[in-house]
Amino acid sequence: EVYLCDDNGITFLSDIDDTIKFTDVSSLLKIFRNTFSGNFKPISGMSDIYRYWLNKYNATFAYVTALPDQLYPSFRKFFNREKFPPGSFHMSHFAGFDNNIIAFYISDTYRKYKTQIISMLLNNTSKRIFILLGDIFQKDPEIYASIYMEYPNRIAKIFIRKYKNDIEGQQRLERVFNNISREKWATFETGSDLPEDIFVT
Repeated sequence: EVYLCDDNGITFLSDIDDTIKFTDVSSLLKIFRNTFSGNFKPISGMSDIYRYWLNKYNATFAYVTALPDQLYPSFRKFFNREKFPPGSFHMSHFAGFDNNIIAFYISDTYRKYKTQIISMLLNNTSKRIFILLGDIFQKDPEIYASIYMEYPNRIAKIFIRKYKNDIEGQQRLERVFNNISREKWATFETGSDLPEDIFVT
C-alpha cells in the first residue's frame, strides 16, 4: 500500500501506543501483554474523530510507532477492525524479537528516531499543515515541542493524551510547552474530548 499527498492540505500525524490503542508503557509486562498478544484495545472514540477529520478536511494520516514492522499485519487488522482512516505507517525495524525492541522503545534513541521521521515528513511537503497527536506517557510532549519550535508555521495544533486527574502530567506539559502559545496545544483522554473543528479557538 502506498499513500501519496501533495504539497498542500492537512496531515494528522498520530502516535499509536496509548494515543489510539492501550499499551500502558508504564509497565514492561503490560507493554508485552498489550502489544505482542495481538489483542489490541482502542482508546474510546479515537477512530470516530479521526474519520470525522478525514472527511471534514480531506486529510491524510501518518501513524508513527517505535514498535517493529513485524507487527504491521497485526496493526492493520486492528486499524481495519476499528475503522481508523488509512495512512502511512512509520515503524522501526529489528532483525528479530528480543529485548532490544523494548530497550529501544523506552530509550532516548526512540525520541531521536521519532523526531527524524516527523522532520522527514515535514521536509517532504513544504506547505502541508500538520496536527500532531500523542500521549504524555513517553516523550511525545518533548518531541512535539521541539518540532513546533523548528516548524512553527507548519504545526496547527498539538494534542496530548493524559488522564484528567493527572496533575503532575499537566504541570509537565506547562513546562514543556512554556514557549508555545496555549492556543496551540490541548489535552484529551478519549476521542470525545477532541474538537471537531481544529481551527476554532
